[in-house]
This record gives sequence, C-alpha cells and structure tokens, in this order.
Amino acid sequence: MATPPAAAAPPERGLLRFGARVLVGLVAVVLLLRMFVLEPYTIPTGSMNATLLEGDAILVGKLPYVIRSPQTIPFTTISIPHFQIAGLGQLERGEVVVFDSPGTKPERYVKRCVAIAGDTVQFRDGRFFINGEELPPSPNDPLATLAVPHATARRAPVDSARVHPLFRLRQPIVLPREGDEITVDSISIAQWGGLIQSEGVSVEFRNNIPFLGGLPATRYAFRHSYFLAFGDNSGNSRDSRMFGPVRYDNLVGQAWFIYWSRDAEGEVRWGRIGNCVE
Repeated sequence: MATPPAAAAPPERGLLRFGARVLVGLVAVVLLLRMFVLEPYTIPTGSMNATLLEGDAILVGKLPYVIRSPQTIPFTTISIPHFQIAGLGQLERGEVVVFDSPGTKPERYVKRCVAIAGDTVQFRDGRFFINGEELPPSPNDPLATLAVPHATARRAPVDSARVHPLFRLRQPIVLPREGDEITVDSISIAQWGGLIQSEGVSVEFRNNIPFLGGLPATRYAFRHSYFLAFGDNSGNSRDSRMFGPVRYDNLVGQAWFIYWSRDAEGEVRWGRIGNCVE
C-alpha cells in the first residue's frame, strides 16, 4: 500500500523559520561590527568642550589603531581570553581618540592626541612643549591653544604639583617607542619608575644600585609605545598631564562622528547630529 505524501509545512511556519534565521544573522553581524569595527560611546563630561559636548553620542572606529577581540562575553562582565592585532592606520597628532586610561581600574576616556611615540615633551612654568613648540595663549580666553594638524586643542596652565612625575623635573623627555632604551640611574628612575612598573617590572634600589625585575640593571628597553592625550577643555579635564603617557595598546579607536545628541534637559541637539569629529 503506497505511503501517503507528507503534509507540507504551513506557509506561516516557513516564514517564521526564515525570519528567525534572518534575525540571528543580523544579530551576528551587529555583534561582529560592535566587536571589531564600530563602537558607540556617549560623552560623559565636558572635558572635550566645545569639540564634543556632554550628551553627544559618537561612533568610534576600531580599525585605524588596534583591533581587539572582546575581553568579556557580550552583555556580561565575564572575562574571556582575548587578542589584539595592529590596526589599518597609524595614530596621528590632533586625532580625537577613545582609550582605556592607565591604572589598575582603567576608565574609558575620549581626548585629543597631542604627542605620539618618539615626540619630545617638556613641562616648564606650567606649560607643555611638544617638539619644541610652546602651547601659546589663546586670543579668546585665558586658556591656551596648541595648533595641531586639522584641529585646535585648548590648554590651560597646569599646577606642577598636579602633573605626572614624569614631567616634574622639567627636562625634555622622549615618549618611548617599543624597544627604546634608557639609562637606569636614580634620576631616570625618579622619572620613569612608574612607567616601568606599569610594564610589570619591579623597581628597587639595593645599596644605591638599581634593580629591575630583581636583577641589577644599567639599561631598560620599553615594552610598549606611548602617546599623550589632553582634553580640549583643559580646565575641566583629567588626562595625560595627570596620569601620564598611555600605551598604544590601550587605544579603542578614533572618534568619527556624532550620531545623536541631547543636552542636560533632554532636548535633542539636532544641529550636532551627523557632525564629524575634528
């Protein structure tokens, strides 16, 4: 006796399956974009006024600097093994970047890069000098202005007691590139000791002899490259002046454009939406 043909699935069920597959695919694409290409970030403070205002929501491009896999399972705080590779571009002075601040409890910041690895930096009389150029006073207000490519970053005089120890000796220093070496002595340790320790190397003196990583040392080769980042609104910004150089590895990406903006009262700032970050 012939077996009767199987009943065809109702059209509605086929549509539901197709819709579910499309939804799963879209979620996967969004997650991949979020992990490796773009990341949203909302400006929490006025440290970048007037370039970025508190309440601006920006898209951050992850491809230019360092491409990092997620450090946690999406939508959780569970840590997972991760990796990072070099991005498709190079960090340039004047670019507005998002990065994780140095320290045991890093915070995500958005600032303007003012110096890159290999640049000479000096702090003197409350002012910073980048490659010999002083941060000159602004003609518009008591803040100061530094001309950088494609942008203008505003600066205020800084109390020497607030600056990072690296700058307090008022001598020019060169921001390290990975592999750059320094002579190890009491003066260099006073400047660079904190940065060396941040690279996981212990620093101590025994009978006036410097020991790095438990061994006597006369030279030290840096394991990372570093940059400096300042807020445009320097009078209301915690940045590299206080916490010092930032590793390139800490870069999240480059601020690209504002996709949404609300003021403190919740009003939409339509005129800012779609503006590129410069």
